[in-house]
Amino acid sequence: MTGKTENKTPKVLLVGLDGIPCTLIGDYMEKGLLPEFKKILGDGFALHQMDASVPDVSSTSWTSFMTGVNPAEHGIYGFTDLKPGSLNIFVPNSRNVAAPAIWDIIGKTANGRTSTLHRDYSGAFKRPLRSIVLNIPQTFPALELNGILTAGFVCPDLRKGTYPEKAYDYLNSIGYLSDVDSAKAAERKDEFFSEIFLALEKRMHAYEHFLRNEEWDFFAGVITETDRLHHFFFDAAYDAKHADHEVFLRFYGELDRVVARLYELFMDMTDGRGLFLTMSDHGFTTLKEEVYVNAWLKKEGLLNLDGRKEYFEQIDAGTKAFAMDPARIYINIEGRYPGGSVANGEKEGVVNEIKERLMKLTNGEGRPVIREVRENRELYSGPLAGKGPDLVCLAHDGFDLKANLKKDEVFGKGHFNGMHTSYDAHCILPKGVEITKRLHIENLAGIILEHLKNGTAA
Repeated sequence: MTGKTENKTPKVLLVGLDGIPCTLIGDYMEKGLLPEFKKILGDGFALHQMDASVPDVSSTSWTSFMTGVNPAEHGIYGFTDLKPGSLNIFVPNSRNVAAPAIWDIIGKTANGRTSTLHRDYSGAFKRPLRSIVLNIPQTFPALELNGILTAGFVCPDLRKGTYPEKAYDYLNSIGYLSDVDSAKAAERKDEFFSEIFLALEKRMHAYEHFLRNEEWDFFAGVITETDRLHHFFFDAAYDAKHADHEVFLRFYGELDRVVARLYELFMDMTDGRGLFLTMSDHGFTTLKEEVYVNAWLKKEGLLNLDGRKEYFEQIDAGTKAFAMDPARIYINIEGRYPGGSVANGEKEGVVNEIKERLMKLTNGEGRPVIREVRENRELYSGPLAGKGPDLVCLAHDGFDLKANLKKDEVFGKGHFNGMHTSYDAHCILPKGVEITKRLHIENLAGIILEHLKNGTAA
């Protein structure tokens, strides 16, 4: 095992489990459904509930994890954004991440990018450390690093999503899957289930290969299939009578064994001295209704659309606010957007008006929809705060907030049966890691860097 014999630096293995809630892990361990997780906790580890980013979308949360800073420093507020000074939509990729990731800090490949975390640790490592980074969202296209990277969702091209070329050659040779075809879940669920089991098998094959055969100091491998399963079948997680409950549990049984295998390999390689942790980018809960925020803004007289145009270019004169997924609300300020109709001096009044009205929003049964509305200044701190949303809505469990511009009704239901939560992400850490306050996803990079720094200080 190269990792064990060639390098004495204390290592880090992070297993990312996309979307797995802390509450589900705890419940499943109590029921005996995750015996290997329970063994790991018995080895001196603790399960922590953790807060995700706001908004709790994977692109934002994983970027907050890997950079250790908030979106006002790293610049990723969602899977889509608007080009500055326009209403033209684009999909941010790895080149739009403004802050260096963990592997850039330890590998000395920040290439001019910086952040508060980078400034704290840029001089902490006497030599560049090597990283293996597998399947983290928001890392496409693969940028040069000291090590190996293959991108997670969105990764439309495995070759462009992998660095270096020899790593692509290996992944391609084993039929590695960057993601599964989630569209199958709605109408061909047996094919979907087969594919998530296959993807998990391919991931384990690749992760073990790189663990054993490459030199590394930091290893991060993410399993995405949990998120895909949860979006379509989270209503089967706790319902023993659900038609898909058995296959849901079977997948978790396989996941339990995969995590155990990675844990055992790592502990053997490091003689138990390395830092092992698992984490998720957000939690999950059962989805009852979708809530279309732009439809609500239209009904409230705050959003006007020109249906002859496409996407956000539809936003018409007189619009005071519009929303982007997931429930990011932007005030249509003069000078910020073409046709902006809200003067800077009027912004605070519009913000307060929207907050007040949203908190009164109820569904057909009279249930309140919105748990909290947060302002930009409460959430974000950094040079890119100005490109972020003015408001972000957080819903009560069961209400999934969407920004679909084509919807006319405020409430509806699509194919999904599960939705993200910001408060129920999980993290498993050694009990020896001091946690003095509730964990936030931005805290983990610092914990990892501190471990690696202490191991290379001598």
